[in-house]
Amino acid sequence: MKRYLLLLAMLFLPAVMFAQGTTSGSIEGTVVDDSGEALPGANIVAIHEPTGTEYGTSSRPNGRFTFKSVRVGGPYVIQVTFVGFNPVKKEIANVELGETVEVNFELEEGELTLDEISVVAEADPVFNADRTGAGSHVSREQIDRTPTLDRSLSDFTRLNPQVTSGNSFSGANDRYNNLLVDGATLNDVFGLGEGTPGSQAGVSSPISIDAIEEFNVDIAPFDVTNNGFTGGQINAITKSGTNTFTGSAYYQLRNESFVGNYQTDDGTTSGDYPEFNENYLGLTLGGPVIEDKLFFFVSGEFRRQSSPLTTGIQGSGAVNQFPYEADTFDRISFIADSAYNYNTGGYTSPLSQSQDNNKVLAKLDWNISEDHKLTFRYNFVDAIDEEGIGRGRSSYSYANRAYNFNSVQNSFVTELNSSFGNNTSNMFRAVYTRIRDSRDLDSPAFPEVEVSLSDPNSDDFVSIYMGIDRFSQANRLNQDLIEITDNFTYITGDHEFTLGTSNQIFTFDNLFVQDDFGSYTFYSIEDFRNGDPQEYRYSYLLPGGSPTAKFTGIQLGLYAQDKWQVTNYLKLTLGLRADIPILPDEPTHNPQVEQSFPGYSTSRVASGNVLWSPRFGFNWDLSRGERTTQLRGGVGVFTGNPPFVWISNQYSNTGADYGRIDLGFSDMFDTDIEFSPDPNEQPRADLATTEVNLIEEDFKYPQSLKYNLAVDQQLPFGITGTVEGVFTDMLNEVVFRNINLEQVDTTPYGRPIYGEIFLNEDFQNASGSPERVDGESFTNAIVLDNTNKGYQFSLTGELEKQFDIGFSASLAYTYNRAETINNGSSSRAISNWQYNENFDVNSPELGTADYERRHRILGQFSYQFSFAERFATTVSLIYDGRSGAPFSWIYSGDANADSRFDNDLIYVPASEDEVVMYTDNWDEFNQWIENNESLSDYRGGPVERGTAREPWSNFIDLRINQNIQTVGSQSIEVTASLFNVLNFLNNDWGIQKSVDGFNNYQAVTIRGYEEGSGRPILSFNPENVSEDELYTVNDFSSRWKMQLGIKYNF
Repeated sequence: MKRYLLLLAMLFLPAVMFAQGTTSGSIEGTVVDDSGEALPGANIVAIHEPTGTEYGTSSRPNGRFTFKSVRVGGPYVIQVTFVGFNPVKKEIANVELGETVEVNFELEEGELTLDEISVVAEADPVFNADRTGAGSHVSREQIDRTPTLDRSLSDFTRLNPQVTSGNSFSGANDRYNNLLVDGATLNDVFGLGEGTPGSQAGVSSPISIDAIEEFNVDIAPFDVTNNGFTGGQINAITKSGTNTFTGSAYYQLRNESFVGNYQTDDGTTSGDYPEFNENYLGLTLGGPVIEDKLFFFVSGEFRRQSSPLTTGIQGSGAVNQFPYEADTFDRISFIADSAYNYNTGGYTSPLSQSQDNNKVLAKLDWNISEDHKLTFRYNFVDAIDEEGIGRGRSSYSYANRAYNFNSVQNSFVTELNSSFGNNTSNMFRAVYTRIRDSRDLDSPAFPEVEVSLSDPNSDDFVSIYMGIDRFSQANRLNQDLIEITDNFTYITGDHEFTLGTSNQIFTFDNLFVQDDFGSYTFYSIEDFRNGDPQEYRYSYLLPGGSPTAKFTGIQLGLYAQDKWQVTNYLKLTLGLRADIPILPDEPTHNPQVEQSFPGYSTSRVASGNVLWSPRFGFNWDLSRGERTTQLRGGVGVFTGNPPFVWISNQYSNTGADYGRIDLGFSDMFDTDIEFSPDPNEQPRADLATTEVNLIEEDFKYPQSLKYNLAVDQQLPFGITGTVEGVFTDMLNEVVFRNINLEQVDTTPYGRPIYGEIFLNEDFQNASGSPERVDGESFTNAIVLDNTNKGYQFSLTGELEKQFDIGFSASLAYTYNRAETINNGSSSRAISNWQYNENFDVNSPELGTADYERRHRILGQFSYQFSFAERFATTVSLIYDGRSGAPFSWIYSGDANADSRFDNDLIYVPASEDEVVMYTDNWDEFNQWIENNESLSDYRGGPVERGTAREPWSNFIDLRINQNIQTVGSQSIEVTASLFNVLNFLNNDWGIQKSVDGFNNYQAVTIRGYEEGSGRPILSFNPENVSEDELYTVNDFSSRWKMQLGIKYNF
């Protein structure tokens, strides 16, 4: 009942309160006389009224005029004068980012008196001659009314129906996106985070949302000045000052009091959410330094958050529980303390971790003259995030694994826009970005220890961790980016020619030594007590080796383009771009690699390959000037940067800088390694082999060929309809191979075998001892190569309407397919290889991409009204329904002797005689296959990657803004945002579930192969694939959440 009262309070908030890429736009048009003849040489002046910024030009011989690179926003007043004709004035309400507003003038002969005609023109975001490929525009108004939980850009990119999940465009890897802020690359170019720098430290957006004026979300922008992505591009611009001093101060709050609960499958409620806090405090200020000449804008935002870990141990009462009780943890802690003098820290939940960040932005805009405008912007981000403690149903950490992730960013941008006469303009931009990321340990140095135990609820195993995370023992990254861009534009007749260059210089200094303190895996508590590990890893610096990977990446780009106004109703864009990636630094040479793997070298890098990107786009007004039917689209090649961490792997893993011990279960048989708790005294002996990362000589950076076709149609009742298809064919995608594996056999059903397979008695599943090409020198030799396999496809239908009563609505459906050879979801080459589920790990086939969401329905609704003078109310609601994420059915165990346990897709038998059922339950196994379409379609062969699907998800979010005008232009705005409205209405609804793993599930245990026949020997437990075991409730996502805010605008 309380929830309904709270919802009513939100809906009646007005009554309660009554009681208490590019950085600019363009303007173009034609000047003619009353008979339709062109008037060349007419004088045109455009004035941006908020700042008094003036732009001047004259009409060309065909009567056309163009203002390039004008300020976004408005209103604009445009005045046209011509000798012997009456002057004419028109007003433009707004100019949007990257759009062109067309304003045409018809002058009448007469005296030179100013005719005070005021005609309002406005950019149409749908019917626009410059719109070709798939994309969308997010205005400041949309930003202000959209529910946002963590003030991230993904809360707003989801308004594009072709964004399938997070920041994935049409199912593409979000690492292949590009983020521009004020035209400057502000991307996670190294590729360790989630698309933006600082995301590892919890920075959801590198710029405060309140500092953003508007942004574009583009999937296929065929203008050749756009580059650096094969997925999609987000292009945001920040606010600027005007002739009026304006600003805001705001505060947002949420805590456990504004979080609900849900009903679990057994009928009990989830319980109250643990204590946490999230607070945002921010301010903005802008105004003139010199009226009409120089303007400033500043913003600051400060976030403080503490978040609980909610998975508990068995018997804790938590919704998601690790399957071991306190006595197991106490026993392990006692051994660590008594035998190894180490304090593991606590294990109870909830455990709170903090996440703080500060963002500051400063911007200056200088109108040097009518022809020259200069902008300077500085952005600073300082973030710290407590990390390292992971707790889930399959793995659980003691508290001593915590560390602080620190990220500091400084970004500088300078842009000069110049006009030279009525047909020539230039844009010059220089960027410098400095990023420093590091991990500071909260606990004393100690090796990572994993105690692996059988799962009492399934055939799988679970892990308990202590010590310092093996990937954080020595981890630091320094990045510096310099970017120089210049675009020269010349307009003649019906052609707009652009000649440009965009050049980037990246410098990286990466310290990443996995297992610097050592890491151990024990298959039982007794093994831990006895110091008898079953797996051991350790890395140490070799004499003369470099402790860090230092290298520079250079990207040179040249391009030319013609925008051709073929007729008044048809506009073509034709362009050609060439990008040349250069890596001037060579990794350390390791001569042993050339002996072991002829044709490969550690000193080889991918450098100097010219990547061509031809593009063609069109916009055709089929209604011949009525702008009611528009056909648009194009085809073109897009070139992106790989995550540079994949390139860094070649510099970090040469085999000549670090010695590396990597001993799996089978390797430990021939050693007498004992556990050493001292990180400075780890066993070495003569065991050291090493992993090397290599690259094919002709490796090319990612490229995709995009096809786009769309029709926009004005329908009856003021409805705008759009049908749009985008197909992306991957020309240069990545694939990883391990060339140190040697195939020794093939099963009767075609699976390659790379060594000896035997039964692991501890876990009762198959383990493998791989046969290596050079096992004395190397463990793995991972090669980064290209493949031309992979695609994304999306087909979208959308309806939208603006009502006169302040109501707007849109409804869209998107069908999405995406297949890839490798999802590329990891930063390490070995992980991208070993966690790629396939039938043959060294010859992967196409499979459903992790980012694909087959079906998506997106509804957006907004209603703005005033129930009393000075009280304006906006109610916005978003419905987002989508297919669940794909996942793969894999074996528990090593089915091919590559020494990896979680990458082998299962073989689906056509009949009972193709397998040996160790558990003697063929009927149950067969029934599970028969009842599951993701398996039954693959009888007699391997199941494909990503055929299974998590449950459909429904999200409904609501936001209410109440604006109260106070004195003059000042106002107070109160906001209430409710997330997961379905759960708010009924605690059985809105529950989100996912597979407890990395898009895969170990459904069947393989114990080995029958001697002679080669049939797989399988164990199958039906309980292991029941819904309770298969899916984990996403605790926080399944609860309703509310966020309250207040803002003072002046």
